[in-house]
Amino acid sequence: MLDEVEIKSILVSEYHCIGDVFLIIPALKALKSTFPDSKLVLLCCESAKDLVTDLNIADEVISVFVPWTNWEWSPVKWLRVRSLARSFRKRNIDLAIDFKGDLRNSWFLWHVGSKIRLGYTATGGSYFFTYPKSFPFEEHQTQRALSLIYSIGCKQAGSKEKNLIYNDSGSIVCHAGAADPRRAWLIEKWTELIKSISMYENISVVKTPETEDLIQQLKKQEFSFYVFEGNLVTFKNWLKNQKLLIGTDSMPGHLASYLGLPVVSVFGLQNPKLTKPIGKWTEIVTPNTSCKHKRDHWRLCEKCISSISVHQVESAVNNLLLQVKRQG
Repeated sequence: MLDEVEIKSILVSEYHCIGDVFLIIPALKALKSTFPDSKLVLLCCESAKDLVTDLNIADEVISVFVPWTNWEWSPVKWLRVRSLARSFRKRNIDLAIDFKGDLRNSWFLWHVGSKIRLGYTATGGSYFFTYPKSFPFEEHQTQRALSLIYSIGCKQAGSKEKNLIYNDSGSIVCHAGAADPRRAWLIEKWTELIKSISMYENISVVKTPETEDLIQQLKKQEFSFYVFEGNLVTFKNWLKNQKLLIGTDSMPGHLASYLGLPVVSVFGLQNPKLTKPIGKWTEIVTPNTSCKHKRDHWRLCEKCISSISVHQVESAVNNLLLQVKRQG
């Protein structure tokens, strides 16, 4: 299938969330392994550009603003993003890929005008691709990306297990931030967890707009902790010297796992089999019962994640630390 065109340039779009970029890294590596002389261009969201550039996973990283990722329906903004997509035509892209299965993404990719357009059709849009593929709903997001490029003959890149990062004198990093409150664990539970773990481990809390209230509440307690504040590249480099990360289903868990740091990831309603951090040193914490709550989102439930106890998360932390120490 790939014999039809000499692949000199590849464009991949992954501009919804920062964490999604980490989940397609194996696919990006496979593309470069199959086409080592091609230029790989990655489109990502604006907040991800500096970190993604620092990771050196593409030859060029371009940040884009796409209105539907923020639920904006202004016709002017949609016309602007159409113009943006068409601006890539001057690059004569040979192969363009989108892994999302979102009709709007497919429409964007069609306007790029590449010789080959590859993507999933979860919400329709076969017309927009030269090679449309049915969406594998039961596959993990990483495997889903790999399945798509394998379908056109890409070969698997050589991979080796990430070396474990574990600094025994480092801290347990708590990243309580979540842009969507339906992914967030309660402040009261974070406070109780941090207070308990601080009795036997060093604690660091990552400052984000969503964690300011938590930090203020923790400062009223009678225990010490460190507050990390900095950009994502600084966070990545600092994280390499820590012991373990606790977070919800969000970017920091994927970053930590990518680096090789042990991760405890707290999930609510969403299925961890589809989006959990990839790595050997990962513990997933989920509610004890299935969701029966009235909710306004098909895969997120604030009550489900709130039902997870402090004991569940702390037990996962201690179990993972024990596994790591046995390995060492």
